[in-house]
Amino acid sequence: MNPVPDSVSLDAVDQQIITLLHGDGRMAFTEIAKRVGIPEATARYRVQRLLQSDMITIQAWPNPDKLGIPHMIVVWVSASSDYINSVADTLAQMPEVRFVATTAGRYNVVADVNYGVHSELIQFFSKLNQIQGVQNYESEMVLRLIKSEYTYTLN
Repeated sequence: MNPVPDSVSLDAVDQQIITLLHGDGRMAFTEIAKRVGIPEATARYRVQRLLQSDMITIQAWPNPDKLGIPHMIVVWVSASSDYINSVADTLAQMPEVRFVATTAGRYNVVADVNYGVHSELIQFFSKLNQIQGVQNYESEMVLRLIKSEYTYTLN
């Protein structure tokens, strides 16, 4: 079991910076400084400290529709207990898999899979059936994605 990593204490300024970057990850340090009411050098230092401590990451989210993979399924996998992590790790290495987590409950792995045409989905299921430790699975087609983001409340 991994120890809990050291955390950085977040003050009100850090929280404001994180909120701004959550809305626009490309916001200039000058704009952050202006909105928070701090010097630009302080804004730059604070953002770098948050990044280096892994308190935040800044990512680009590609649009699946524009990439030709507009369809999504959610796959719930039941893996034998000795293979839960290896099944999850194998799924995570597949380019069509966008999200993987181990879970507690009826199924112990969940994955989101994007695809363009049905033949790609058939290929995915063929690969899934070959993963050692997969006992069974169910899938659900996403008909309309309403929201796709992770938002955390900062205290």
